[in-house]
Amino acid sequence: MTQTVLVTGSSSGLGHRTAQKFLAEGWNVVATLRDPAQWSGEPSERLLLQALDVRDEASVTAAVAAATEHFGRLDVVVNNAGMGLFAVFETTPPTVIEEVFDTNVHGPMRVIRAVLPVFESQGGGRIVNVTSSAATVPVPLQAAYGASKAALSAFSEAVAYELTDSNVQVKVVEPGFVAATNFFEANRRRFESIPTPETYLPFVQKQIAAFDVQPPAGYFATEDDVAATVFTAATDQGGQFRFRVGGDTLDGAHARQQSDAEYDAWRTTRFMAG
Repeated sequence: MTQTVLVTGSSSGLGHRTAQKFLAEGWNVVATLRDPAQWSGEPSERLLLQALDVRDEASVTAAVAAATEHFGRLDVVVNNAGMGLFAVFETTPPTVIEEVFDTNVHGPMRVIRAVLPVFESQGGGRIVNVTSSAATVPVPLQAAYGASKAALSAFSEAVAYELTDSNVQVKVVEPGFVAATNFFEANRRRFESIPTPETYLPFVQKQIAAFDVQPPAGYFATEDDVAATVFTAATDQGGQFRFRVGGDTLDGAHARQQSDAEYDAWRTTRFMAG
């Protein structure tokens, strides 16, 4: 039987590439995006384009219902839709922070609430939540974004235990910076619209300069790397919970596994050294 996956945030970037990966692997794909007209790609009998805004509960419910009606079942949900934020916390409007959390935390929760009855009626299913390396290693100028992804990571692990007896597995894919996407530039543009107090300027300029340094080739993950990792998580039979992708993600995870003193020395050198 052909399996079916629903991917949120499929209009571009990681979501679009992930949907294409599942199509290439022979799956039925429900590619969801706020405006289905934004989809680019060849039509397929195994592809359903469906409107879905993770901040709108009615939209989420309708999309899950449409997916199950069209393909008859739903085996995997990939919570990819997200909102980045690159800004100084002090001057970031509370409404912007609320939007980040509503998209990155409450959004996946809405999707999971909608899909659980479907999975339970089928006898099981799988949820793959895309977080960020910033959930493991907080990054300056991404305080709210990292906090939202850390919340999603903690939620994912906790709810994974709760769903054990329902035969619903939860997986986390944790990418770092992804090469060849517009995510960082889009966040930088948003940053430029939020005022930066003069006292922060030296630190901000130093961080931006550090972000612009190019690492060795292959250090950062590509969209294809992340899509392949999502597919691996969706089909894993070994019981692994977290799937990290990208050299920066692996370096940060290694630093976190050291003693507190060693980690403090590492993060000070990485983010605070003059």
